[in-house]
Amino acid sequence: MLTFSGGLRESYRIPVAVLVAGVGIYLLGTVSDLTLFTRVAIVAAPAAVAVSCIWTSKRYDHSRVFGRSYILLGAGYAVAFAGEMVYFYYVDHLRLAAYAALGDALILSSYPFMMAHIAINVRYFAERLGAVQKLLLAGVPGAILAGYSVVLTVASPDDPAGFYYYLPFVFASAALLGLASVAFSMFRQTVLISAWFVLLIGITLGTVGDVLYNYASTLGVYSFGDFSNVLWIASQVIIVYALYKHRKSI
Repeated sequence: MLTFSGGLRESYRIPVAVLVAGVGIYLLGTVSDLTLFTRVAIVAAPAAVAVSCIWTSKRYDHSRVFGRSYILLGAGYAVAFAGEMVYFYYVDHLRLAAYAALGDALILSSYPFMMAHIAINVRYFAERLGAVQKLLLAGVPGAILAGYSVVLTVASPDDPAGFYYYLPFVFASAALLGLASVAFSMFRQTVLISAWFVLLIGITLGTVGDVLYNYASTLGVYSFGDFSNVLWIASQVIIVYALYKHRKSI
């Protein structure tokens, strides 16, 4: 059995390096126009995760648990990639705002695939959840939704309808983080601890990025220079690294 500290040794360095690089690029963007770079990265990042998931699934010969669950995770990021493409091509490039709802629908529908990936692993390795795990499953998304709602209420957006429009996205992202927290608590004493630790870091950054993005969008202040993009892109780069560590663990 691995100890918590021993299993996580060296695992945090790559995620920290990715985040530091992202912050550096963000700061560079305050003095230079990095719009094109940001556009490319936002589209390329989910595509990279989807390809990595297929690669990882093949490593396990499409097995019942790891193989199928990583195919589902890859499908989720492939759908997210499609949603981003709709935005950039139809909404941003062709100026067809009517396609914005389609892009949003695709991105929102990507979350159930990602949740299914984690749920398959949790269900296979645990017959029932413990008290702490149940608390994580409900408490993490509950706290995020409560905090998001309070902050936006204080901010008093000009269009209150925007709050309800973006709320499902925040809920889905928060629920994904809750599931990832439960999974990490289950695998913390196994050889997969490092892989799930890195995955948890990636999903956490993605959730924070999603919350910031939806907050900025609700207030009508979002731009390609928003810090949410740094977290969202870094999240997916780190998830690719988590997939690599999973392959190396078993």
